[in-house]
This record gives sequence, structure tokens and C-alpha cells, in this order.
Amino acid sequence: MILSPFLSGNRAAHYYPVFEALAIRKVAVAVYSRPRKEQPESLRDHYSEVERRLRMLGTQFSARPGMHEKIAAIDGRILWHGSLNILSHNDTRESMLRFDSPELVGEILTDLGLGSYSHVNPGTPSEPSPAREGSEVSRQLEPNCPACGGHMLLFTDASMWLCSLSPSCSGALPVSEVGPAPTRSDTTKPRPQLGILCPICGSGMMIIEGIARRIECGKAECHFTFDRRLSSGIIRVLKRNAIL
Repeated sequence: MILSPFLSGNRAAHYYPVFEALAIRKVAVAVYSRPRKEQPESLRDHYSEVERRLRMLGTQFSARPGMHEKIAAIDGRILWHGSLNILSHNDTRESMLRFDSPELVGEILTDLGLGSYSHVNPGTPSEPSPAREGSEVSRQLEPNCPACGGHMLLFTDASMWLCSLSPSCSGALPVSEVGPAPTRSDTTKPRPQLGILCPICGSGMMIIEGIARRIECGKAECHFTFDRRLSSGIIRVLKRNAIL
């Protein structure tokens, strides 16, 4: 599955032999791109031809208005995620990060409304997710979301409970309306080792607390940060595996 907002004839041509070889092996390929009217003017003249060639090679082509994500998901297991337009880039300095995680692929595709791991790889049933781990205090205090009735997550730095479906759901409650927040001992509890290095400076990536958790470079002067969807997906996988 490839999400490339823009298409260019020259770059897409590099992939035609690859798609043809995959079609011979009966490997399903899906390409998502912006519709023609949302392409830069310099690419519009070749858009229809690129779309025609992709369909002719057996690729499932879909126009996705307003998309910005640059992603490739392979075999429901490998995720390439970054700033590179796969089917249009030419002589750029954009980058992509590679993750080997079926869970993360499922999280990201579900966030994008493109299905889950089982949708990408129908022959492989997805395993049930382990229950989240948490302190007895936090389980006793956790309120139901006032908007949808679902679970809520505590953000102690902001003294707020936010719906676990945020930002899709806007449910929020101040800690003062729920009860005292469970205490944390961040000074003694070591940060989880993410095992992810910053592609800019090579320092370790860290989880930063705030209104919404995010993952950014541990080197203060670097300022590299994963986008919201990727950060959320990684954090959910870590929680599911009781690492956080």
C-alpha cells in the first residue's frame, strides 16, 4: 500500500516494472493519491496517463482528496513513514523511517481510515490485544468520556482527562472534577527505551508529555518530532505491550 499525494510520470515510470512483477506474483498493490485537480499544475498533464498505467498493471488506484501522508505499508508488517512523495519525488532531500511492526502498521492504517492489519493481510488473523496495564488508583478514578462514554486517558502535566479517541472525540474533563490524580514518580521511573534513533542527528527519540503525548528527539537543539499520527500509533503499541 502506497500513499503518495502527488504523481509524476517520470518517477512513477521507475515503479512500473516493480508493479508488473508483483502482479505476476499475485501480490495486491494499492496506491492512494490526491485527485488531479489537487495536483500541482506541472503534474496535471501527466496525471491521467499515470493513473491509466497503474490500473493497467493491476494496481488498485484510489483518489484521496486532501491527503498529506507519505506512507508505504508492506505485507502488513513493514511501515515506511516520512516526508517523501514516493511516486513523484525527484532529487530531493526528503526522508523516510522504516519500522518493522504489524501492530504499528495496523494502528496507522486504522487512524487513516484504511483498515487494519487483517485488512492488509486477510490470510493472517490478528491476535487480540493484551489489556492495558495501569495502577489500581488510576483504574478506580478513570471517568467515562462525557461525549461518547468511552475510556479516558490522564495527562497529568495538563491536569486533564482526554478521551482515548482524541482528536476524533473532543471529550475532556479537568482533574478537579474527577478527583485527585494518581501520583507518579517520574524521577525514579526510567523512561522506556524506544530503540528509535533520530534520522537527523542520531540521538535517541523520547516520549514527551503534554496535552497530547508526542515522540521527539532527545537532543534539545535538534527539534525533530514525529507527526501526531505516528507518535500516537507508536505509543498505543507500547501501551498494549505493557511497555508504558
